[in-house]
Amino acid sequence: MKRAIPVFLLLSIAAWAQQPSAPAPVELTADSTHHLVLENIFVRAFAVTVEPKKSTLNHRHGKDYITVALGDSEILNAREGAQPVTVKFKDGDVRFAPTGIVHLVTDTGESTFRNITIELMQPTTNQHPCTEACSIPVPCEAADKATCTTVTKVFQSDQWSVTLVTMPPGASYAKHTHLANFLVVPLTDGDVKASEQDGPAMAAHYKTGEISWHNPVVHSMSNSGTKPVRAVVLEFRGRPAGEGSESMGPDTKAGEKAAHPH
Repeated sequence: MKRAIPVFLLLSIAAWAQQPSAPAPVELTADSTHHLVLENIFVRAFAVTVEPKKSTLNHRHGKDYITVALGDSEILNAREGAQPVTVKFKDGDVRFAPTGIVHLVTDTGESTFRNITIELMQPTTNQHPCTEACSIPVPCEAADKATCTTVTKVFQSDQWSVTLVTMPPGASYAKHTHLANFLVVPLTDGDVKASEQDGPAMAAHYKTGEISWHNPVVHSMSNSGTKPVRAVVLEFRGRPAGEGSESMGPDTKAGEKAAHPH
């Protein structure tokens, strides 16, 4: 003889079945808060802007990715299959996230949430933040070391490294070499001059969040403005097999190869 199913259990099952399901995740380019600004064989980079009390669409990240925070902010991160979590960012924070994340982000703070989201087109291995011996020596003869350029390791993996470059007004960064392609994310507005090899210095103005892509280069830099220049630099350790290293970014300008804050 079959046992009758209690009425309260039937009602519970019916209520659960009628609950609205989460909207299907969209591709990043379908979310108006994510603006594609550069795409090549190494990266696909988005400028992300979410106004206070507003949300992104539920979206999927199909690649490993790095985020660089532009300003302080607070969000509610609702990931698929997990409880929503409040996350606070400080200006210049660099985070890494693995492929496959599906989430919806709500700006719960009083200021606009902005970041640069950088999808990595090749898989990442052995990624980790720098926790010791993170300062990279930069030659400086100034008596007041607070006026010297500093370069700090932030994050690294087998395929790439991330550094934070800070140049006080009047500071210089002696000739140095980038052995591979790299992406620059300015954290401040500022004026710089750059000289490739021993060529003439070229002036450039940088605006917060306006990224630029660069090929390998040997150059020197100086801060020609009145305010500190800060930038996050993502540099690759090599290139995908069989591919070239020329820039293919839609927003790259010819002048960006000659001057940038690193």
